[in-house]
Amino acid sequence: MDFIAKPFGVLMNFIYNFLAFDNYGLALVLFTFITKLLLFPLTYNQQKSLEKQQELTPKLEEIKNSYPNDKQKQQEEQQKLYQKYNVNPLSGCLPLLLQLPLIMALYRIIREPIKYISAEAINMNFLGLFQLDVVPAWNPKVIAANPKLYVPLLFIPIVTIVSTYLQQYLSTKMAQGNKKGKEEKKNPMSGMMKIMPLMTLAFSFMVPSGLGLYWALGNIFGIIQLILIKKVFVSKKKEGSVINV
Repeated sequence: MDFIAKPFGVLMNFIYNFLAFDNYGLALVLFTFITKLLLFPLTYNQQKSLEKQQELTPKLEEIKNSYPNDKQKQQEEQQKLYQKYNVNPLSGCLPLLLQLPLIMALYRIIREPIKYISAEAINMNFLGLFQLDVVPAWNPKVIAANPKLYVPLLFIPIVTIVSTYLQQYLSTKMAQGNKKGKEEKKNPMSGMMKIMPLMTLAFSFMVPSGLGLYWALGNIFGIIQLILIKKVFVSKKKEGSVINV
């Protein structure tokens, strides 16, 4: 993973030394913002694809009703429909896959920051409260032994789990559109909305708090992006079908 970490290490080094006033926490904020901007075209195309699939749902249902006992014919007609409107049903996975190397690379940078950031001493203290090279503790005895260090760090896992849930909730609502009732309950993403935040919470207590901060910031910036994208699509729908966008 070092070959992936090095380019981001160069970016982090530049941000830390020239934009973040030698503050690692501020460097993480700027780093997250820049990576989200780089991924924005993928995120936009992902949501546009979901909007198109939502509008194509009636046509897909017509295909199922037309060939109720012929699965192969259904798939062929569905594929023709997707090609006609330039929709890739798997496009939603791409941004998630691209973010995994970023998280792994950033973990290396946080674990060995001196390897990537050229500074005599890296300022890991953020806002005078958070020590970003320390792993948050959940054990009450550990917290009680050094409350000044560990109590503030509990804020990062909390924000991480809440922001993870909110981002998934908004993404799912955008994908569902106006679906309600039984259709919403059948959505497999509803299970992920429960599992992913818990996995994120557990992960937040296993890695340095800087990575948890990156994750939380990424979720917050992602939520802002989703809200802005939704406003764009609502505006497009007022003008006409999103399928033609």
